[in-house]
Amino acid sequence: MSTLSYEQAEQLIHLFADLYLRKDLTGFLNLFADDIVFEFPYAQEPNPKRLEGKAELKVYLEKLGKVLEITSFTSPVIHTAADAPVFFAQFEGSGKNLVTGKPYEQSYISVAEVQDGKIVRYQDYWNPLA
Repeated sequence: MSTLSYEQAEQLIHLFADLYLRKDLTGFLNLFADDIVFEFPYAQEPNPKRLEGKAELKVYLEKLGKVLEITSFTSPVIHTAADAPVFFAQFEGSGKNLVTGKPYEQSYISVAEVQDGKIVRYQDYWNPLA
């Protein structure tokens, strides 16, 4: 199993944040493998806990964009696994709930597995009460 350098992880998470904030859905989706598994372990009904493949991720992101606008992310704290192509990123996001108009403040811890430069698995740990 190959490893992932800190620089590779840093580049990926910065691209992730930049493309998401610019609402470049095509570019954002290109960060992921076609068979991406995207998980939300803390998600509550009616939100999904798991998405499989870019098509499901795209539909989810399109729906999310109608109810939530994230306008900034803090600079992430990044850790890479010693013996696997995995990195962990801790960061915060700010924005607005488009339905209620209330501010959105969220803390994230993300775990990403990378193969051939693409994210193949992404676990998004966030506070469902935010």
